[in-house]
Amino acid sequence: MADVDMRRAALPPPPAFDLTRPEAGFRPLAGGAFPVAQDRWERLVTVASIPEPVGRVWEALVEPEHVARWLGVCHGGWARRGLESTLDFEDGEFFYCSTSRARPPTPAREGLLEYLWRWVGVGPAARVTWTVAPGAGATVVTVVEEATNPPSDWRSWNGMGWPGILDQLAGYLRTGTNTRWPWRRMGPYLQIPLPEMPFAAWEALTSPGAVKHWLQRSAGSLTPGDPMTMVMGDASGTIQLSVTKAVDAGQEFPSYQPYLDFELRRPAWTAALGGRMWIEPAGLGESLLQVFHYDWERLDIRDPVTERKLLTNHWINAAARARMLFAPSGPAAGPHGWSASATAPADRNGHSPQSLPADLDPREAGAFAGRVLGDLGAATGSLLAALGVRLGLFEALAAGPATPGELAERAGCAERYVTEWCWGLHSAGYLRHDRGTGRFVLPAEHAAVLAYAGSPFDLSPGYGLLAPMAAMLDEVADAFRSGKGIAADRYPAGLHAAMEAMSAQWIDGLLVDRWLPAVDGLTAALSRGAAVADVGSGNGRALRVLARRFPESRFIGYDLSAPAVDRATAAAAEEGLADRIRYVTADAADALDGPADLITMFDVLHDAPDPPRLLAAARAALAPHGALLVLESNGAADPEDNAGPAGPILYATSALYCVPTALAVGGPAPGTLGMPYPEVTRLGGEAGFTRIDELPVDSPMHALYVLRP
Repeated sequence: MADVDMRRAALPPPPAFDLTRPEAGFRPLAGGAFPVAQDRWERLVTVASIPEPVGRVWEALVEPEHVARWLGVCHGGWARRGLESTLDFEDGEFFYCSTSRARPPTPAREGLLEYLWRWVGVGPAARVTWTVAPGAGATVVTVVEEATNPPSDWRSWNGMGWPGILDQLAGYLRTGTNTRWPWRRMGPYLQIPLPEMPFAAWEALTSPGAVKHWLQRSAGSLTPGDPMTMVMGDASGTIQLSVTKAVDAGQEFPSYQPYLDFELRRPAWTAALGGRMWIEPAGLGESLLQVFHYDWERLDIRDPVTERKLLTNHWINAAARARMLFAPSGPAAGPHGWSASATAPADRNGHSPQSLPADLDPREAGAFAGRVLGDLGAATGSLLAALGVRLGLFEALAAGPATPGELAERAGCAERYVTEWCWGLHSAGYLRHDRGTGRFVLPAEHAAVLAYAGSPFDLSPGYGLLAPMAAMLDEVADAFRSGKGIAADRYPAGLHAAMEAMSAQWIDGLLVDRWLPAVDGLTAALSRGAAVADVGSGNGRALRVLARRFPESRFIGYDLSAPAVDRATAAAAEEGLADRIRYVTADAADALDGPADLITMFDVLHDAPDPPRLLAAARAALAPHGALLVLESNGAADPEDNAGPAGPILYATSALYCVPTALAVGGPAPGTLGMPYPEVTRLGGEAGFTRIDELPVDSPMHALYVLRP
């Protein structure tokens, strides 16, 4: 076999960090951070363009020796998927991190680093996603931080912080010098999640017995004018807390939440350190206690960092004791076993409430229940959106704001139904409501995604998958139990129509204008006249688009479905293309004939009865100068990296359609995400292809490969 070179075009090695470069003055990047908020969930997006190669930026982001010079010292498995680490600012405060994805950049795909982090290991977890993408003479860095039930000041604190962090990264890349802050005048700042509503939690925390427990009070109280002495608990002595202002619940606008302003004093300090303790809601049945300090510059002490570390450790321990006050109690004990749960019936698997795992964390379970509630809300809201697409409600509302009655008249629907639809999608954040006029509004940005078929943002065809897939749940459940396949013709016609509508978006908008020109010499060859074969041609749309654009070329499509071939043949005749396109009902692994200048397999290889044999047939049919284009889902080599919103969509499509239909024809059924780059290169190499490249299609859903003899 010919020597196989299947490596992806490698990035050039990042330039070495030149620590001798003189530090030069430069303006900040002026990176912008903007929030997206809904209920108790928020997202902050920060974008900046750094004039450095993408490989160098990625190295500075993931290599601990570099991170330590511009952000914090890394302990543990920083930027290593599945591992935990701490990002230590060396002033007593740190992030406890867990990396979920770390994908380096390639010429065809941006780099991606995603992790969860908790402030000093106590606060609520937030998700941070870094995207590092090459641009024109620069690297575009995007940071997205997402939090559920964040504190009220989260947006302002983090929104101001992220542009500064990106400036620190850029400063280090420009000069090689340490751009970290040596220590901060504010903090520590702790966020302590509690499984109780704010008012009840505050009452419990500030009662005399609780104060003695969680604040380690040895004398005094939280009453203004009665200084309270607290034991630090680490052999470093005591600290005195003096409340300067106490606000009870319901007393102060706008939040009406209780809080304390206080001062802290230590024998070694020349002045007092300011502080505030307050509480706020963080979702149903939950609250967030927050403690914050300021005015370190007033202390005039030789080693503020050491004192800051001691204070941070004191509050971390206090947070653990505070949460113990709210630890759930087990069922009542005793000979009678009387408790609310003692008579609860077992579920269908024989599990009763008492048999739940002993190590279950009720707070984590509650948090996940909130996540599931959100997912169920999104799923059922999607059914309303699917109705809107099917009935033209989005298009009608894109014409202008409307009351339910006006919208019903435009779309030819009943007002009572439309009223529920409007309020349902208003609650989902799809629509806005003008209280003054009673009209609902579809924002222009939402209309671009839902109401305009020609929009590059259009995702409306995806809703067409929901009803036909749901209709197959019973049959798929039976297949799960038996392991058997399901023939493609068993699925509703609506499913195939939805898939064809989704494919039409890239066939019409990307195939000719962006994807073919990415293959050297291909557009020119098609313009001169080439022989083209499409494997799995379906409704034949791709070949018809190519035939209209390249009238000198000749085309043949192969598909296993006779009805699909009949529809494609009729469509070609209707468009006057029958003299240049021919569709055949056949297995291309047997029927492919050459020499072909171009063979295409669009979303076909993972469903093929025998992928290795199909690739071998394509290799044999290609002309020496020919090319095979393979379109597959944008999947990672490690399934654990297939996270994000596209993952559930693609895996659900795989489990409900691709795997059953592939098994029905005797295929190996690797699934929708079963053909990542390493697998394509392995199979292609075994079939005799000597050059395999991934093309930069810039799509979250697609990956396009070109294979040459």
